[in-house]
Amino acid sequence: MINKIYAILLFSLFTISSASAQFVWYENSSNTDNIKFESALKGTFTIDETNPETSGINPNATVSKFVRDGQEGSRINFDIKRPITDFSSYTISLKAHTSIQTADFNSTNKRIRVYLKNTSTSNSSIFEASNFTTGETWESFTFNFDGTTIPPEVIAAGGYDQMSIQFAAGDDGGLTSTYYIDTVTGSSDQSPCEIVQPAIRNADYLSGSWGVRLNMFGGFRLDDSSDQLDWVAGAQEIVDNLPTVGHVNTNATHPAQGYYYTLRDNPYVDIANEIHPAMVPSLENEQIILDVIDVFKNSGKKVILYLNGAGPGHLQGNSAVELEIAAAWENFYNAAPYNGDEALAWRTIVKGYVERFEGLVDGYWLDNLVNLPGSLNEFVAVIKEADPNAIISTNGDPNFVTDENGEPIYVDSDGFDDADPTDYSVKDFQISDPYMDLTGGHPTPLGQGAPPNSWAYEEFLFPLIVENPWGFYEYTCSKEALKHYFCPIRKKWSVSTAELMFETEQAYRFVRTFTDAGACITWSTTQQGGLMTDDEMAIMQEINDRMLQSPKPDYEPYVRPEGAYLVGEEPPVSVSSVDQTDFKFYPNPVTHTLTISGTSTDVNHIQIFSAIGTKVIEKVWDKGSSSTQLDLSALNAGIYFINISNGHNDNISRKIVVSK
Repeated sequence: MINKIYAILLFSLFTISSASAQFVWYENSSNTDNIKFESALKGTFTIDETNPETSGINPNATVSKFVRDGQEGSRINFDIKRPITDFSSYTISLKAHTSIQTADFNSTNKRIRVYLKNTSTSNSSIFEASNFTTGETWESFTFNFDGTTIPPEVIAAGGYDQMSIQFAAGDDGGLTSTYYIDTVTGSSDQSPCEIVQPAIRNADYLSGSWGVRLNMFGGFRLDDSSDQLDWVAGAQEIVDNLPTVGHVNTNATHPAQGYYYTLRDNPYVDIANEIHPAMVPSLENEQIILDVIDVFKNSGKKVILYLNGAGPGHLQGNSAVELEIAAAWENFYNAAPYNGDEALAWRTIVKGYVERFEGLVDGYWLDNLVNLPGSLNEFVAVIKEADPNAIISTNGDPNFVTDENGEPIYVDSDGFDDADPTDYSVKDFQISDPYMDLTGGHPTPLGQGAPPNSWAYEEFLFPLIVENPWGFYEYTCSKEALKHYFCPIRKKWSVSTAELMFETEQAYRFVRTFTDAGACITWSTTQQGGLMTDDEMAIMQEINDRMLQSPKPDYEPYVRPEGAYLVGEEPPVSVSSVDQTDFKFYPNPVTHTLTISGTSTDVNHIQIFSAIGTKVIEKVWDKGSSSTQLDLSALNAGIYFINISNGHNDNISRKIVVSK
């Protein structure tokens, strides 16, 4: 297994240090991982069209089609998901087909151009041109941008984030030809990022930091609960009990819901009167949010605000209030001055929101960007304009840990009695866009069967983070982003009644692994009554107490749980030649003392694991004795798994229930 980890590390380093790279942007009308169709101007664009000629250089059965409507300046616009910030040896290639016959070509109708622009800056467009040489057949085109100077204002705005393909530039003769395109790629031969030093590290003050979350309510929910939930006391409890916590991720909206949008006092939009009053709290309760932030800032803790990028139009439910908010929001952005431009309306609210918090908070954790109105580039530009010092964490495109062949690894089993048959891949914290100052750190979704404390994170992801706690965005070498793990502590995000997934030893090991490496970890802790839940606070306090010691106590080293394995690996032997009916475990459920009796005195190694795979008891009972007793009074109530073996492959497993 150690060899597998080293292989993954070597593969990762190889991909970082490669001197060349090619990125397929658009293939066969479906692979659009790197660009996304945005609009067609003066023409009609469709996908999944039948290829008019599969016998030539493009055998794909389906392609994309553009019909020019006879006006000058017709084009197809694509948003570039990972903006271009360096033109060293940069080329863009594509295949195209025109319905114009070769004999009918003239100086304008045979033109094909590729434009690049930044959507948030003016006069930033550049282009490279080529010409069709043969009609009614596929041709390959390469547009060379090598050595082109990128204006400083484009670099400052995040790079070129939109590409346009223009056909028959300058033709004003009413041309209505048909074009097909396919296999759009971008490639570059750039130097490895390791040689560019020093790089900017905006999140340097979070290197080696561990943090927690205060999940506040927002909007009318804050008004409805202000006399029941003491959020300021919850903030003060964190400050008093957890002095080694370096940062707090907090919400000024309800968890993961962008339509409870604060603050009420926004300099650009009177949200309560112009949109809907339920989106914001009263001015009195708005002060609670500011008081919470003051508690953290006065103690020296960094504050990161959660910000749902999707905005008020993206519902998490369908209650009457939510539907009212969605309808009110739609009416708002469809009216003047926005006239249907939802993205502009949303950015205007966000600008006022960020300006209110400038100097009070240190950054923003952006979520739900898949439903963001408009481009990420413009959205981040608004945040940076309103608060140039704010760091940004984007929960963007997923990356996954791969094996030595570049294939994602999949977890088959988490250990004993794994009832969930779902195989899941393991998130990798690569830098997937140029806006990241620290990674979003979202683990593999819980709904895919992946527990937040999966052994596979420790075995495969964590060594990569320890090796490289900072990372670059592709070949942009001017800025590094910090590796950050945003870890749900329960089986469901933000649900205080869900099953607690961590015990102290593993939680401490997680914190030490990240902080010792100079990376960053945030626990998504939950609240009851505005305070962190008692069981979570007990774990956080124990971690804090150990972090205060000098030297810090050692943590229990990672060991793969019994019964855990990857897809493709041989499952461990779990059924032995020993007659399992010879052994009895009683009482079950058990309160204090568990008795184990059997006829084989050779099977005398005992291990007990929690439901999440943590070993809690290990014992060898005296040889020659046919029974033994275990004191379980120190264990919390819950489900445990007991394994007895002869120290080799012969073993017996049972599920036991500890009750109190």
